[in-house]
Amino acid sequence: MLVDDSPERAQLVEERLWAAGFEVVAVIASAKGLLFQIQQHAPDVILIDIESPDRDVLESLAVVNHHNPRPVVMFTQQDDPDYIEQAVGAGISTYLVGGINPEQVKPVIDVAIAQFRSFQALRDELHDTRIQLEDRKLIEQAKGLLMAYQQLSEDAAHRMLTRLAMDANQRLPDVARTVLATLSPKGKGKSR
Repeated sequence: MLVDDSPERAQLVEERLWAAGFEVVAVIASAKGLLFQIQQHAPDVILIDIESPDRDVLESLAVVNHHNPRPVVMFTQQDDPDYIEQAVGAGISTYLVGGINPEQVKPVIDVAIAQFRSFQALRDELHDTRIQLEDRKLIEQAKGLLMAYQQLSEDAAHRMLTRLAMDANQRLPDVARTVLATLSPKGKGKSR
């Protein structure tokens, strides 16, 4: 999808994109309603070349980045460091100061896609790591409660959790949550 407030430039860029093998699903003359346009067209990559992008553009892109991230390339005259930082925070994959050069649009898109994929891989890895840490924390807390209530060693408490998980055909963290809800003072108060 191409967002460009210059019809002449947009036409040149669109022609170059088609020639490079890209399918242009939409050419939009302004960023008004950008979020709606992105939802309607579901582009794989978004190119934005607007003379003076406002904060609404960044807010729309931040929403997209949170719910359905995709590579975004922004060409702008805005070289304000605060705006650049906000743009990167909103999910802009590639931020270029200066106008779009139709001849260089394919390599710029290729770089944006590569940067986006790299960032998404890091983001996914961070998410997975956070979940693993939370799961470990739950398991350790559940083992601690079992050790206290059942007078078990740490190994015996772990074996008990593992057995409960196998018997219930559940993941160990899910069983740990159940143990915590059942045995913790807060959990016991809730069940009464």
